[in-house]
Amino acid sequence: MTRAVANRYIAALTDILLESGSGLTPEAALEQLQSFGSMLRDAPDLESVLRSPAISLEQKRELVTGVGERSGWSPIIRNFVCVVIEHHRLAHFGVILRCYQSWLDAFRDRVEVEIRVAREIDDGQRAAFEQRFRDLTGKHVRTSYVVDPSLVGGSVARVGSTLYDGSLRSALGSLAAGMATGDR
Repeated sequence: MTRAVANRYIAALTDILLESGSGLTPEAALEQLQSFGSMLRDAPDLESVLRSPAISLEQKRELVTGVGERSGWSPIIRNFVCVVIEHHRLAHFGVILRCYQSWLDAFRDRVEVEIRVAREIDDGQRAAFEQRFRDLTGKHVRTSYVVDPSLVGGSVARVGSTLYDGSLRSALGSLAAGMATGDR
């Protein structure tokens, strides 16, 4: 499934969410969608049942409704999950979930920043990174941190398709290239 197809599902869902009186915030919808995604990941038998052609759509809908009610999902999310199942898109639920997160970030004027660091960093360093990227992008940031020992030192950050490489490896590579060409 391409992101374009997933985005069509997200467009339909967000149209409903943004209608006055839907009673469901976009953030609550994300939590409920993530809950379903976790169930699929943690209970492979559930996905097998929901994808099985031997199980009727009616039975699948009853299962999703029951699970959703016990989990506290809104009727909007229960119906959305049923539509995904009915259109045989369940195997692509992860893509749909990522597209929804991207939509929510854009809706809330947020940007995702993935920061790879050579070693674990403290809260003060995290706050400094987050402030630097708030200043750089002019948006709220949602950060994730990954410890990558191959960096040796420094950090590498990705904001969308832009890479900010402040790693020691990159600095040493630039120094070596400059020395090879005679730059000082």
